[in-house]
This record gives sequence, structure tokens and C-alpha cells, in this order.
Amino acid sequence: MPESRAADQWRPAILTAAGSALLSILLAGVATLATGAADSTVAVVRTSIRAWLVAVGATLTTGETRIDVVPLGATLLVIVLVFTLTRLSLRTPIVDPVAFGAMAGGVAGVLAGICSAVTMTDAHSTNFVRAAFGAFVVVGLPAAWGAARRSGVAWLGLPRRWAPVADGAATGVIGLLGGATVLTLVMLVRHLDQASDLWATLDPGGPFLLGLMCLLAFPTLVLWSASVLLGPGFTLGSDTSVDLTGSALGSVPGFPPLAALPDPGPFGGWVVLLTLVPLAAGVAAGLVAFTGIPVPERGWGRAALDGALAGAVGGALVGLLIETSHGALGPGTLQSAGPPAWQSLLIAVPLLAAGGALGAIGAHYRSARDRASS
Repeated sequence: MPESRAADQWRPAILTAAGSALLSILLAGVATLATGAADSTVAVVRTSIRAWLVAVGATLTTGETRIDVVPLGATLLVIVLVFTLTRLSLRTPIVDPVAFGAMAGGVAGVLAGICSAVTMTDAHSTNFVRAAFGAFVVVGLPAAWGAARRSGVAWLGLPRRWAPVADGAATGVIGLLGGATVLTLVMLVRHLDQASDLWATLDPGGPFLLGLMCLLAFPTLVLWSASVLLGPGFTLGSDTSVDLTGSALGSVPGFPPLAALPDPGPFGGWVVLLTLVPLAAGVAAGLVAFTGIPVPERGWGRAALDGALAGAVGGALVGLLIETSHGALGPGTLQSAGPPAWQSLLIAVPLLAAGGALGAIGAHYRSARDRASS
């Protein structure tokens, strides 16, 4: 790569990484000042930096309390900032978006490691390795995606052979998480009165801040709902659990979004319909993968392979996302929350792969029949 071209990539990469970190820290600082969680300028700065580190995936330890559930709502804000800054900082198309994403992610990882070290105290600390790796991923991926969009490169330059698989996998992810989102919204609407009571009990002096916290918590609830659709469900402490068989509610924190938890007891037979959502997402992945295959290459083997791969990749992505919502949320019983480790991933991959193969084979059969009738 020519030196001038490398410099053209490094400058926007550094700007994207540093700018997104600075803006994230500033937003966290505003929230910190609004809550009065810090009593000095140094404390505000440290708290804001730690909030950014947690948003990119770092574990926060406060005394004997550990928090390692990734706050996906805050992570999405960082991703949006990175994507926006990437599009603004790039004046010319990038030859290799993946290399640009690696540059931006590497810079962010170094910054996160430094910030983790300088904000470490006897009372509070963040995990250095998770901070650096999380920043590399959370900043690097949207930076690469933004560079690809700026350069008109589909799927980060993935070979055309695998583009149908990528399209199908994206459809599977959207289908499964879309179904989980609908389920979460339905449960929130059904328990809106309880959520209102919890809101009134908290009596927020700054309702905007509490509303923002509830909004940022919503993606985590969606991932928990996705785990319910897949079967493993989730726990909240030692005495609260929800899965497809029913709900057991113990002591639940008074946080308004948690009003969406279903009433305790076994569920009715209608929950069987929910088990079809992941399979339907896999079928949709297979259908989309098949439509992307060039007509001369639409054989049975290619259709089944691409459909199954699309479903498997989509299931793996959803499973990995669900895994970020598992861990510790606070002291006491909240040291264990979220879906069981890795179970959702182990179920999602084969289930969506089977659905993908069925969808692609079904699309192939219909296409062959239409050709024969014409």
C-alpha cells in the first residue's frame, strides 16, 4: 500500500476511534452530573471513563461487587457514534474497509487499555483485557462497515460466492431478534400498570434520565426474550427464572422494564407457537439465501448448503449476542443474571441451520416446479 494511502486511512481511523471515545465519555459525564453520582471533577471524569469502558464490554468491579453483563443499549450508542464518525471522517473511498476497521479498533483498544489502567483504584477497577478487546470489536466492526458503505463494498468485501449466505444470515438474525422484540413489547404493554407503579415508586427527580436508562435496558430484555424463544430462558438472581415452561418470580429489583416479567406459574399450551419463531427465522434465512444464488447454480446441493450455512451463521450471531447478556448485574443475588452460559448458542445454530436448509430446499422445489409448468 502506498505511504500516502496508508496515511489517508490512519488519520480518519484515529479520528474515528478517539472521537467516538471522547463523545461517549462526554455523554456519560452529563449523565453522571445529572445523577450526582460523583462529588468531584476527578470522580466525574473517572466515572465517565468507566462507563465508556463498560459500554464496550469491560467488567466493572466495585469492592466485592462485579458487573460483567454488557449494557447493549449503551453499546449500540457507541456503535452509532463510530459509524457516523467514520462516514464523516472519510473523504475518499477506502481500498480495504477491513484494514481500516482494524486500524480504528486497534487505536480504540489501546485507548481503552490506557483508560482502564489510569482509572483503577482500590475501590473500583475494570478488566484490562476485556476493555481492550471489547473496544477493538465495538469500534472496529462499525468502522469497517462504515468504510465499506463509503466505498460501495458489499459485506466488507466478502467474495461473491458467499454473499447469499451473508444475506440469509442477516435475515435470520433480524427475524429472530424481531420476534423477540415483539414479544418483549407485548409483555411490557400487558404489564404497563405495574411499570407505571414502579416508576412512581422510584419518584425520579430527573425523569429523562430514568427514561433513558429504561430505554438502554430494552435491548438486553430483547436478548433475554430471544433466549426464551430458543428454550433456555433466563434467570434473575437465585429465585427468579423464565423459560418456555413457565415463570418463577422471587425478589425482583424495582426497575420499570422488569415489569415485563410474566406472572408466576406455568404457561398455557399457546407457548408452543413461540417455539416456531426461531425455526421461521431460519426458514426466512434459507429463502433469502436461495434467491441470491445465480440461476444457473441453483442445484439441490447448493441450495441446501447455502440455506443451512445462512441459518447456522445467523444462529451463531444471535447466540453470541445473547451470551453478552449473561453475567453479574450487581451485589447479592444479582451476581447471576441472564440466560445460561452458551446454551442459547448451542440451540440456535442447529435449529436455524435446519430451518435454513428447509427454506432453501422449499424455494428450490417451488422454483423447479414453476420452470417445469412454464
